[in-house]
Amino acid sequence: MNLTKTEFKEYLLCDKSLWLKKNRPELYTAGEFSLFLQKILKDGDEVESYVQKLFPEGVTITGSNLSLLDKTKELLENKGTLFQATFETRAGLFAKVDILKWNQETEKWDVYEVKASTEIKSDFKHNHLKDIAFQVAVVEEVLGKEQVGENYIIYINKDYRRGEELNLAELFIIENMTREVREILPEVKAETTTALELLHKEEISYQDCPCLYRTTGQRCDTFFFFNPDVPEYAVHNIVSGKKLTQLVDERIFEIENIPEDMKLTLIQAAKVDLVKSGVPRIDHEAIKETLSKLVFPLYFLDYETLAKPMPPLPGYKPNQAIVFQVSVHKLLEDGTLEHFEYLADDIEHASEGLVKMLREVVGDTGHVIVWYESFEKGRNAELAELHPEAREFFMHMNERIFDLMKVFTQYYADPAFGGSFSIKSVLPVMLPELTYKSLEIQNGTMALSEWEKMVTGKMTPEYRALTRENLLRYCELDTRAMVELYKILKAKVGL
Repeated sequence: MNLTKTEFKEYLLCDKSLWLKKNRPELYTAGEFSLFLQKILKDGDEVESYVQKLFPEGVTITGSNLSLLDKTKELLENKGTLFQATFETRAGLFAKVDILKWNQETEKWDVYEVKASTEIKSDFKHNHLKDIAFQVAVVEEVLGKEQVGENYIIYINKDYRRGEELNLAELFIIENMTREVREILPEVKAETTTALELLHKEEISYQDCPCLYRTTGQRCDTFFFFNPDVPEYAVHNIVSGKKLTQLVDERIFEIENIPEDMKLTLIQAAKVDLVKSGVPRIDHEAIKETLSKLVFPLYFLDYETLAKPMPPLPGYKPNQAIVFQVSVHKLLEDGTLEHFEYLADDIEHASEGLVKMLREVVGDTGHVIVWYESFEKGRNAELAELHPEAREFFMHMNERIFDLMKVFTQYYADPAFGGSFSIKSVLPVMLPELTYKSLEIQNGTMALSEWEKMVTGKMTPEYRALTRENLLRYCELDTRAMVELYKILKAKVGL
């Protein structure tokens, strides 16, 4: 059984989850972490295609895994530069090296790892050093340690801003990480050995997985398969570290069972008290005062964006969002409601049409209502920079933004929200009949993925038209939901 670099990442997150995926695939369900890895691979492939242009002498190796191994062995004789040089150890470690370059001076092979990132990361989900160490370990075992030279990570310069054409020499940073790789190589080799030993086991215990001791953002895709006793909204949403370890050791998973004598922060204690009470806590006077200060007309606004590691247009920086869609519901004081929308049909002119539409729709007075203001404010600031003629318009809009989410985070707490104040957590509780579940596109990740396929010619004309309609319906619901939540809040406080 083989172990690839991507699978090694999964092993580091949760060994049991990887075992289930490879040995009992019928029981494995891909989730958030799998989607995260898919995005890393997709972004990595795109960035790698540009990095290869810095090595014009390079030869790309393609084909099935078996032919990749044979072709690599053959091309190694030429002592040049190889893209996707492929190696497999006797134990089963399998690696495709982004760039393998023969160094004429040292007479050794230098290993390059390409990352679609603006920094070298070592966090829980992005351990770039272990990624390249895995590759180096495999190459060393196949070719011999004496044949492997320097180890480099190539990543994106976060300060780069694109001109009319991409300047690859300025866009990418090539950093020598040989010393750092050497320091962790023994650890990585030990981990790969343990991983292969686990994968060869015919059975493992299905009770608990390592993620049981981690907070919700650090879970594997099969968390609830291995930990069925943990509720969706659990102690993991309240505490972390030693406190979480203590509770898990005592098999305390329900929030209402957290001991009274456990020392909690004020915020943590408030969340626990809310769950134990079982009823919403609403500050009617604060909500009434806050909403009464809003100036009509009200513009309920939501953007959809696509961020790519490679800046696609002049003026953009790496990972800067392209605002490709907007929905606006305009509410007058007499209750009249109008809806306006824009969806770009191509990447090149995405923001031009959007800016024109907004300047026609959003007036000089009245609050602009959003959910999570830092996102919309950030996009407005970027649009102002990209379109200097509209700078004053977007800066003035930012001055009038009101974050409806803050009403809930500050004055309206309901245990049914499950500790989250995203609109997709609040809406089903406040207005269950208005749901995203009936839509073909149900979240922002799906929206950006479908739009990218729509504008890059990866759809038939019929499916493109259907996708366009689905995108419009999704974004419209975002702003319609804010309108309805605003109305519910007004009714509850007697406005």
